[in-house]
Amino acid sequence: MSESSTRPRVLVTGGTRGIGKSICREFARAGFDVALTGRTLREGDGREEDEHGKKTPLAGSLDATAEEVSSLGVKALPVQLDLLDAGSVDEGALCVLGEWGGVDVLVNNAMYEMGQYTNAWIKDTPMEEFAAKVQANFLAPMALVKHFLPGMIERGGGRVINLSTRHNYTKQGGPPGAGGAGVSYNCSKAACGKIADGLAAEHDADGILCFDLDPGPVMTERFHTQGHRLGYPASLFCPVEVPAMAVLWLATEEEAKQYNGQHFMAQEFVRERRLHAEWESILPMNRRWSTTAILDWRESGSR
Repeated sequence: MSESSTRPRVLVTGGTRGIGKSICREFARAGFDVALTGRTLREGDGREEDEHGKKTPLAGSLDATAEEVSSLGVKALPVQLDLLDAGSVDEGALCVLGEWGGVDVLVNNAMYEMGQYTNAWIKDTPMEEFAAKVQANFLAPMALVKHFLPGMIERGGGRVINLSTRHNYTKQGGPPGAGGAGVSYNCSKAACGKIADGLAAEHDADGILCFDLDPGPVMTERFHTQGHRLGYPASLFCPVEVPAMAVLWLATEEEAKQYNGQHFMAQEFVRERRLHAEWESILPMNRRWSTTAILDWRESGSR
């Protein structure tokens, strides 16, 4: 095991770019040592599939994020990991456990969406693609939970934040690429969306807090290369720092305990709490649900 630290520790998947990189940055600023995972080790190696299955360049790397985290005066632990490979997920988790012994916060941010079948209809989506989405977006986060949960319980507590989607809780606005996402993605993220509820029910008494967070449309590096495929205007997207601030709040604030197992909408929540400077957006704020926790099924005043 590496040199001990008195700082709290967080593991962020998909820390090479976009929301994940911003989450790493905000936790580092808050005084956390940061373990981060991703497939791209060095800048310039990143690739993703376009709608024709062709590999295209994508900015961001483990090395670049780790350097930024270290520059903020905390430790960075970059771990190369592929969510599509169950063995890689286990190896990455064991690497972090071997180096640090565990983490106080697990952020399942990484997901698999962009690829040849991003906007494919059910009839055009191979079963192998459904399986890949489930592996990356549900089984991989669950595997990480199982790796780090025992240590959290032993230490008397821990927090897990899973980034999800409001597609789980709203009617699809249209077919893929015209108001809606592909069913392969939606179903895999819907499965992930139930982890928080179940984990809270099982381990609230052990001090384990788990939250499901929808970042909403976010202006990441991928939007600049693949945004045309989604069918949404740029004015719908928020800065990457917005969901990152929501994640940090859920991971650190005492008040979050009363919402264990709940689903949050990051953009509405951050605006309500004024956790980030106001940004221009045409995203309609959802008025049907509380911006604090949209699945708050408890009776008023109850725990």
